[in-house]
Amino acid sequence: MRKLGETEYDISPYRFEIQRRHVFHLELTEATPERWASQEDHDGEKGPTKFECFWVPLEAAHILQSGQGALLGRPYG
Repeated sequence: MRKLGETEYDISPYRFEIQRRHVFHLELTEATPERWASQEDHDGEKGPTKFECFWVPLEAAHILQSGQGALLGRPYG
C-alpha cells in the first residue's frame, strides 16, 4: 500500500462543499468480486445513498465521475 497523494474537488452545484480526497495504490492479494454494494451515509442527516460499484480497466478511467480519477497513472514504486 502506498499513498499517491491528496486532491481537492469542488462538488458544486450538487452540494456547496470542497471534498478533500486521499488517494492510495493498493495491490490485491486475493480474488475480489466483480461488483459490490456500498453507500454514502451523509453523516446521519438523511437516508443513505446506495451504490453498486464495479471495476473498470485503467484505460477507461476517464469515465470516472467528479474527478475521481485525478491521480490515476501517477508513478508509484
